[in-house]
Amino acid sequence: MLRAILIVSVVTMLVQASFAGRMLGGDDRSADLHEQAAKVLVILAATQCVVAFALLLKNQIPRWIPFASLGLLAAEIAEFAAGHLHHVAIHVPLGLAIFGGAIRQLFGVFGVFGGGIEAPKCK
Repeated sequence: MLRAILIVSVVTMLVQASFAGRMLGGDDRSADLHEQAAKVLVILAATQCVVAFALLLKNQIPRWIPFASLGLLAAEIAEFAAGHLHHVAIHVPLGLAIFGGAIRQLFGVFGVFGGGIEAPKCK
């Protein structure tokens, strides 16, 4: 489930970035879609935290994943606030950092860098 949440989050981030590009091109509807995607991303990050900490309690994931998830949630909330307040100098670089962190987490749970989540063994 954690892997699925991260995949949906990363795809949503890419879609949200396309809305930002269209918004800069003058499309007024894209501003609303960009904001709605931001709300979805905060909800996904909160859900990711709950799932990650539940998996940690069962010793099914490395300790760094839930804390990275919590950091992602905090960054998403700050990103939402910066966007809402039109602080573009904070909003844009923070958005790029969040995307990089989400990609790192995605690769981490798939074991690309080692220490990923082990698939359950069939009996």
